[in-house]
Amino acid sequence: MDSSWHGGTARERVSPGTWMRLALCYGCGVLAAAQIGKFAALAPPMQRELALGLSTLAVLVALIEAGGALFATRATRVALRFGLQRSLLAAVLLLCAASVGQSLAHGAAALFAWRGVEALGYVGVVVTAPVLIGEFAGPRRAPAMLALWSTFVPVGLALGTWGLGWLADASSWRTATLTSGAAAGVCAIAVWLSRSEGAHGNAPAPGARAKPPLSRAAWCLAIAFGGFAALGVGVLALLPTVLVGKGLAVADAARWTAWASLAAVPGSVLIASIVRRPATHRAIAAASLLLSGLLIGAVFGADDLAAPAVGVAAVLLNVALGIFGGLAFALLPQVAGDAPRAARAYGALAQLGASGSLAGPPLFAFTAEHLGWVASAAVGFALAVVSAVIADGALRRTAR
Repeated sequence: MDSSWHGGTARERVSPGTWMRLALCYGCGVLAAAQIGKFAALAPPMQRELALGLSTLAVLVALIEAGGALFATRATRVALRFGLQRSLLAAVLLLCAASVGQSLAHGAAALFAWRGVEALGYVGVVVTAPVLIGEFAGPRRAPAMLALWSTFVPVGLALGTWGLGWLADASSWRTATLTSGAAAGVCAIAVWLSRSEGAHGNAPAPGARAKPPLSRAAWCLAIAFGGFAALGVGVLALLPTVLVGKGLAVADAARWTAWASLAAVPGSVLIASIVRRPATHRAIAAASLLLSGLLIGAVFGADDLAAPAVGVAAVLLNVALGIFGGLAFALLPQVAGDAPRAARAYGALAQLGASGSLAGPPLFAFTAEHLGWVASAAVGFALAVVSAVIADGALRRTAR
């Protein structure tokens, strides 16, 4: 891999200012991910005040992932031409404007319009922040930092759901969304103040207009990531239904689901500590995905398991998935090559990940409804196996 795009050499020490920029990029990701579950957390008071139907709210929740599925690769091309730090700043400003606009909305049309703006902001963050993390961290530290970056979705989703839900209970849903906008505004100011000159920080990336093609290995890793996202999001989306069906209260089922979502974080932290051992990458990826495929049988296909045992299985499944998620983010720059290819690879990763997140829940739900939960578990296992084979092909090419 041409590591010059990271800036600096492996022996350079990371300055306090660089650590601040790394933390800020991660914070932008957490802020963006908090918007994914925002409408799910604020649904009850919004329904009461605006007379919104459940299907309307469901579309609002999914719209942010639909933006990623449709526009991530295009957003990457724009960001490369505009400059990644400028693009990150613009994306955070879009998140700020969207939340403020939502706090003033009085109908579904306005909410849909501002959610569309929010989706663009979300996509802008997820395609720019990881590339900047790689540049700021340097070649030696980048894999570990990118593995930690992969935790931004579960951390942001949990903080957004719990924090905004608590604010809505304490005050109102409008106050909660306005607070989210204020947080994005503060984040935008911090991005502006911390901007630095770099390989492609405030200027178009070298080769941005050349549109270099992605390698087959990069596409394979992105496709495997899409399968990973379908599996993880599909399990989390249906876990409350499974647990309630086993006699658990709705609040307890939601708590288990939140724990399962956060369980991906330890797996990503673990991979950050061992990612510098290339000989283990293929085995780790295969073990992570195949173990997840086996555990989905305990979540969906075990009628005799009690609800707490199913919850534990879901937590373990997401620990295993977190390992592959961290590995995919950490190794993608090596798989892709130079800076423009790495940025385009993250766009492909975001687009296929969002597509998997959208496809997973209906895939598992349709199978369970028409063929039963055991069949749904079998689909999950097959998805894990296919993803493992594709990921192994990507990593085998990189090892060569």
